[in-house]
Amino acid sequence: MSKKEKANKNKVTSLLNNLLNNYPVQSHFSESYRTLRTNVSFSFMKQNFQTLLITSAGEQEGKTTTSANLAYTMAQAGNSVLLIDADMRKPTISLLKPMRSSPGLSGLLSEVLNTDVRSGSLSEFGLGDLYRLISFQKKTGILHLSRGEERVDLHFSHGELSDAEWLTRPPGKSLGTVLVNNQVISRDQLEQVLVSQKGTGQKLGFMLLNMGLVKKEDLTGFIVLHIIEACRFGFQFKTGEFVFEKLSESDIESDVFTPEDLPKLYKQAMVGEEKLHFLEEKIESAIVDIDIENLSVLPSGLPPPNPAELLASKRMSFLISLLKRQFDIIIIDTPPILPASDAMILAPHTDGVLFVIKSGYLKRELVKKAVVQIKKTQANLIGVVLNQVDVKRARYSSGKYYATYYGESD
Repeated sequence: MSKKEKANKNKVTSLLNNLLNNYPVQSHFSESYRTLRTNVSFSFMKQNFQTLLITSAGEQEGKTTTSANLAYTMAQAGNSVLLIDADMRKPTISLLKPMRSSPGLSGLLSEVLNTDVRSGSLSEFGLGDLYRLISFQKKTGILHLSRGEERVDLHFSHGELSDAEWLTRPPGKSLGTVLVNNQVISRDQLEQVLVSQKGTGQKLGFMLLNMGLVKKEDLTGFIVLHIIEACRFGFQFKTGEFVFEKLSESDIESDVFTPEDLPKLYKQAMVGEEKLHFLEEKIESAIVDIDIENLSVLPSGLPPPNPAELLASKRMSFLISLLKRQFDIIIIDTPPILPASDAMILAPHTDGVLFVIKSGYLKRELVKKAVVQIKKTQANLIGVVLNQVDVKRARYSSGKYYATYYGESD
């Protein structure tokens, strides 16, 4: 057995030996975690609490054991709890045998949420799935949707929605008809523009503005509604096909009517309608159910070459937002602060941070340095867990600092 394998085995053994389900309910050890659960809840009395990040200054301070046992006690209180092993550098939870079949956090971020969408069936990928994947990958091009004779095109520039066209829109719902019905232009003016538009390939809005028949501020609202209506119609495609046509930025025509906040308007309009069949299924399959009621685990997955970059991506914030729909409480176990930046990246995106300190292990200066670093992120540091306290000792002693930094080989 190699040195690394032996170290991993010792970590797993230590974790298993210190899990609460191995201790009597009335034990002092169990009671201490119930007290911690109560104190955490009190810290959030004036606000909603759903995500809690747990970290430490250095290695071997008991943060993973604290994460696992706090998750256990919260699950025992009747909450649906997800424990995320976000220590993708030196995971412990993920070394447990039942966890190894899951792609884990790294697999979700680097593979599932990075799925290349070129063409396929809309029964497998919903429009919400396609929109998110194109956005994460910052693609530029046109997403062609088809269902029978119906056609919708969504235009993207660097992953942001820039236009949407309902190509088979009924004549009665065309932009020109809507503008005439709302007395923005007359029927004669519309016919005049349509004659001039033939063979040019230019959009109706551009022609109206160029011919001086409307002002931009009178037209923009109708354009936005026209785009949102096209998106809503595309969301109705439960079957059919999609093809993504990749384009260069020079191939995309600038539309003077598309508002800069169109992606925001799109998201607001699609609230409650966005279906993520593909992504939700993949994420759900990565979550491991263990033999503890109300408690599930998302393991770390295979160690990636760039964990900090993955955690800082939009994919991570999206994943957390999606998981919050499924679980009452999410507890995130992260690497220590001093050797890695991962905890500081995630901390501002959680409701609170719990700091674990092993009594008599690190010098005070190192602990203070770690606390200062986490506070600089503007995270909500709710408190400190002083671990492995020797109540017979009257003073806080200095211990040996960790020798191996994250990212370095053993």
